[in-house]
Amino acid sequence: MHLLKLAVSGILGTLTVSGFVKREMDNPDTQTYEPVDKVSIIIPSFNEEPFIKKSLSSIRGQSIIQEYPDNFQIILVDSGSKDKTVELAAPYVDKIINVPIRGKLTARNVAMDQSDGNIIVSVDSDSYYGPFWLNTLLKPFNNIHDQHYDPNIVCVVGSTYDPHIPGIPTEIRNIAELVDRNILNPKRIVARNSAFWKHYYYRAGRFDESINQMNVDEMMKEEEYSFGEKLSKLGRVVFRMNANCTHLGGQRIGCRLGTTNNSICKNYGINIERFG
Repeated sequence: MHLLKLAVSGILGTLTVSGFVKREMDNPDTQTYEPVDKVSIIIPSFNEEPFIKKSLSSIRGQSIIQEYPDNFQIILVDSGSKDKTVELAAPYVDKIINVPIRGKLTARNVAMDQSDGNIIVSVDSDSYYGPFWLNTLLKPFNNIHDQHYDPNIVCVVGSTYDPHIPGIPTEIRNIAELVDRNILNPKRIVARNSAFWKHYYYRAGRFDESINQMNVDEMMKEEEYSFGEKLSKLGRVVFRMNANCTHLGGQRIGCRLGTTNNSICKNYGINIERFG
């Protein structure tokens, strides 16, 4: 009976914490703040036909872009997609950059050099962004009249709702998001959901293209952990739970964790036919 009570208590606690996280994620800032500078949104892509239209249409439909369209530039940087990724993306972006060299970090570096914005927003092409996501993510930069405004912020990181990872209940994933961003890895930059000043990206030394960019672990270590450490030495990296996006490609994570059917993983070609 004691074990049963503990189990029930644990389940109820998990559901309670997960529910709190989800409510925070679903509570964006709906008041629109005028951008303090030009913003470039950079989307790397390689064979993202199943996701690209939903992802880019959600970005183009952002409330802050609708209100201040001249302040934003949306860039697709594609590394030789063999499907209809570029064709489907064209109506939603301001610039398409074709990079013949494979590698997500190479793509990001190239796009950074060709971007007009002084604030860079990093997103992925297999994620969906709610209409107030960008306004919420950029608020620490844009809300300059707030009494708590901090000019030392160099980067803002949002959260990820990931309901589609096989073998991992959404409730557990929500708690993991909270613990990872607030306790375990508070300096981590999330590639699918972050914004930073471009001049700090250059001061941090850009992304290291010499790593094996077809290896997901090496790529994430450089793109998210190492880059975050470098930025945190230049200023504050802050996390905003309510700047939330939804990851559409959870089965890919399942492939890396071994919880997804092998035939599905073969079709995705994890570590071989995409960025990771």
